[in-house]
Amino acid sequence: MSVLRRALAVLPVAALAVTAPSAHAAAVGTLPCVPYIAGQQTMPVVATGFTPLGFATIYTNSTAEPTPKILTSGRLDGIGGLQVAAFPPSFTKSDANLQTFNLIGEDKANPAAPIISPPVPFQVVRFGSTTSPAPRRPSQTVRYTARGFATGKRIYVHFRFAGITRRSVSLGLAKGPCGIATKRMRALPTKSRFGTWTAWTTQAKKFSVNSKPFVKNSFRIFRTFG
Repeated sequence: MSVLRRALAVLPVAALAVTAPSAHAAAVGTLPCVPYIAGQQTMPVVATGFTPLGFATIYTNSTAEPTPKILTSGRLDGIGGLQVAAFPPSFTKSDANLQTFNLIGEDKANPAAPIISPPVPFQVVRFGSTTSPAPRRPSQTVRYTARGFATGKRIYVHFRFAGITRRSVSLGLAKGPCGIATKRMRALPTKSRFGTWTAWTTQAKKFSVNSKPFVKNSFRIFRTFG
């Protein structure tokens, strides 16, 4: 087993200690939680304490996938630092919405004794909204969950039909580093109308097509629902 793989496998994600490194120790960092929008959202990666003008490779792994994978790499500056943007790692399962990863850097300026930074945990959240269970009728009680929004601000769902907002519902404040809000309510918390509806999830109290970021979901109400 390589030195890097042993470093990543020493501790499970939940047990990682987040301690301040010494003044000259190698360290890597990123956002506590990175929104995942396939092919669109990048994450900042910062490295310090490596070999000046050397080359560092940044890896990730998780408890679900312990084998380290390359996230990004780059030439170090004159003080052994690196600042780059990288696409976040993909979820281990396609239906996952939140996952914790480790971030670790490796500098092989001296192959016999590579410099390896301590693992740092961070989360990746799938930006979007979901309902659980999948609604089968408008009056069914479901749990709406929105993820990846700005923490500390309210999240709203605007239910629109025929180009008109029929009702706007607050899911509450986006909480935690991943900006998550959840609420149990009717699948369609307003008068049912047969046809196509859209549910816009934004952080704007009043609906606007210019509100960003947003999630837009469409669904149909059929007469067979009753």
